[in-house]
This record gives sequence, structure tokens and C-alpha cells, in this order.
Amino acid sequence: MADRTGWPKSRIRKLVENRELRHVRIGGGIFIPNGAIEEFIKNNTIAPIVETPTRSPSRA
Repeated sequence: MADRTGWPKSRIRKLVENRELRHVRIGGGIFIPNGAIEEFIKNNTIAPIVETPTRSPSRA
């Protein structure tokens, strides 16, 4: 998973440890389902602030 995302293995482990990343424990192994990383990114993406153009005061 770390190779696919480019994230360090420690980051993936920390997300699993903190239960921030969907995963399954079977026996002693931890398995991350397909789409779990994309789901994590989608759920934690912050939309940029869109500034509306301001009107300059009229010179009257």
C-alpha cells in the first residue's frame, strides 16, 4: 500500500493504529481494502477558500 501511494509505511501504520483508515484484521495480519486510501483522502480533503472579487469603492 505504501508503494502504491508514495506514503511512508509508518504513515499507513499510524492511520491504521488510530483507526483513521479502513482495514481488516485477520489473524495477525492487517489488510487494507481496495479503495480505502481513496476513501480516506476524499473524506479528509479540505476544499479551498474561493474568494469573491470585491468591488472597489466608487470615486464619486
